[in-house]
Amino acid sequence: MIYNLAKNIFYELFTLNKIFTILIVIFVNFSHNSYSSELDNLFFKLKQSTNPTLAMDYEAKIWNLWLNNGSTESNNSQMQKGLELLQNGKLDQALSLFKNLSKKEPVWAEPINKIATIKFLQGDYLGSINDIKLTLKLEPRHFGAISGLVQINIILKEYKQALKNLDYVLKIHPFIGIKKLRPYIQNLLKKSSI
Repeated sequence: MIYNLAKNIFYELFTLNKIFTILIVIFVNFSHNSYSSELDNLFFKLKQSTNPTLAMDYEAKIWNLWLNNGSTESNNSQMQKGLELLQNGKLDQALSLFKNLSKKEPVWAEPINKIATIKFLQGDYLGSINDIKLTLKLEPRHFGAISGLVQINIILKEYKQALKNLDYVLKIHPFIGIKKLRPYIQNLLKKSSI
């Protein structure tokens, strides 16, 4: 009798655990699909923008999604803490935090993008390029990462590549501020070919 009772309790717990697991999987997939759908919609609107003010509004909403896409509130709070450290010039502390966050959240592009940003600020351009590539594998439309690549190409005197990346980012974000560098890059390219 006790054996049968224990067996029934185990079976009920096992069944409840399976149901709970299925519900979590459904919720996670729904959340991810909702995030992806919202992001896709914002990128579509950004690309179709004819108004710079409206485009900047879409850009801000995209950044907000990118910065708050951690799997937990704790990780999102860590992102905010890292941003504060970065803004206050505490690059080593911010870098350590973002590296830790990228290990916890390997499919979240933004911690990796922030690592690339810090490496850029520290003059580690090749390291920054590697992290930009990782960012773009996770989010190929990351206009911030591509803009960073444009800047690094200029520093490394890779002007043709800078223009190529500038053209690419403009297909994603037609009003991005870095587009103002086109005449400057073209002038550098012209001077370098003389």
